[in-house]
Amino acid sequence: MKSAEMKTGHVFILCMICFVCGFYAGRKTVDTKEVIRYIKGDPVSGTVFDLIPAKETVPDDPVLPLLLDTVYKDKFIYVDVKVDTAAIINDYIASREYTPVLFDNPKVGKLSLSATVQYNKLSEVSYEFEPIYREVTKYRTKVWWPHIGLAYNTFNQLTFELGTFYKNIGVELQYISDCERKKQGWGIGFKYKF
Repeated sequence: MKSAEMKTGHVFILCMICFVCGFYAGRKTVDTKEVIRYIKGDPVSGTVFDLIPAKETVPDDPVLPLLLDTVYKDKFIYVDVKVDTAAIINDYIASREYTPVLFDNPKVGKLSLSATVQYNKLSEVSYEFEPIYREVTKYRTKVWWPHIGLAYNTFNQLTFELGTFYKNIGVELQYISDCERKKQGWGIGFKYKF
């Protein structure tokens, strides 16, 4: 009788050691999955007025709009070249708007400008920046899932189960005690988690 009690005590101690080892292995061993998403942020915009030039340069040989007149004299053709003052004035008073996109990067964002030039001056510059933020999400899933169980069936048998899953495949050790016939035995089981 002492021998049977001693065996049961050893089995219990062995099961508890396996459970504790499996418990710590399951908590420390994780599989990490990283998901990266790029999310649009709120646009930032503004306008700058009263711009002062950083440098002003007058060219030595300016390019001016010209009027070319053809004149016929004494069987010769002469070309009369005059500066077109009306074209210079029209160019001076014309308002021009420029809307360049400085960059459009799917990982950084988009920067657009809007500039107005009139009377040979840059009168205003507007900007709009649509930022894109990088969001990194890390998912940690356990690789080892230890489990313990206790079961009773209609054959008057008590079963103690101890096992572990590695990802989706599991193995377990069963200690079976037949309460009617006073017999004990061992079993092994395989499981698949889906």
